[in-house]
Amino acid sequence: MLQEHISNQLPTRSTPAIFKIIVNCGPCQGYIGKSLASLKAQTQTQWEAYITIDPCDDRTFEEALETKAGDERINITRNEERLYSMANLVRAIKRSCARPEDIIVVLDGDDWFHTTHALQIIADTYAQYDCWMTYGSWVSNVAHIPGGLPAYEAGTTDFRQAEWLATAVRTWKKWLWDLIDDKDLRDEEGEYFNVVEDLAVMFPMLEMSGTNRARHIPDLLMLYNRANPACVGNIRRAEMERVAQYLRSKPPYKPLSAKPSSTRKLMQAQKV
Repeated sequence: MLQEHISNQLPTRSTPAIFKIIVNCGPCQGYIGKSLASLKAQTQTQWEAYITIDPCDDRTFEEALETKAGDERINITRNEERLYSMANLVRAIKRSCARPEDIIVVLDGDDWFHTTHALQIIADTYAQYDCWMTYGSWVSNVAHIPGGLPAYEAGTTDFRQAEWLATAVRTWKKWLWDLIDDKDLRDEEGEYFNVVEDLAVMFPMLEMSGTNRARHIPDLLMLYNRANPACVGNIRRAEMERVAQYLRSKPPYKPLSAKPSSTRKLMQAQKV
């Protein structure tokens, strides 16, 4: 079923949108401080951050608290058990109480913004193009993964079979997130995915938005930290490929011709 945290009406244009920064942390005690410091340094200051820390027998929680340093925009939650990326994403967005026009921004706890203007560039992109979601761009700290991926070709519709390009920094309007059926965020056993959650989330929103409303940002916004020994891309590659194949086999969402004006239309938009 559709997620339950949908407000009754989309806000008017006069209601200023707020960035809701969702940060998921596994073992990243050596990086979370730099990640949060890069957020606090942003020239665009209209944001709130929701940090989720899975217990990994390290000092990630303590390092996050130290870097927060009393900044009330940063909200930190430590799980009693490890829930992994998708469950943490769903729960953090719910905790954020994001309004439909607020912008969700995903930043892993071992990555950090590459420029102090990252959020402003994202804000300007939404304002200029009236888009519903954005993706890109990043640079890595390992030579064989340079980053800087291109945009999807204009008019692309079969995103599940196309080359995967919808990488960080991933952002979207909250109302678009509300259109994703919760079951599509779960595996065959009904559990939330704990790898490649980015594909599970982005495929439906890309399909609903199309290339007209899904905007690629070519500016380098983020440092993708592939030097972390615990990086999931380094240690769970086979599982990632298996889940990615499963997600690519699922039926696509229907494209939206326009943004629904109410939650009733939001809920009807994807019904067959």
